[in-house]
Amino acid sequence: MATPELPATKILTFFSPPAPAGTKAAPIPFSKAELLGFPEVRLWLANGYELESFENKLSPKDPSQVILLVVLARVSPA
Repeated sequence: MATPELPATKILTFFSPPAPAGTKAAPIPFSKAELLGFPEVRLWLANGYELESFENKLSPKDPSQVILLVVLARVSPA
């Protein structure tokens, strides 16, 4: 990836596995350490991005599933 072609921000979405049918387990949100371990996140960080924010949301279709939204922003040259 050439730097001029990269967007100013990048949004990534991840999904937790849904709970098995018949279980009532509470959804477990993703931690910052977990999201920094995702290969896609590490790739963008290696290309000059930094973590701007992340948010865990419950899936509207399956409340046992967590949707993780990650916002990465390009580091501006100093």
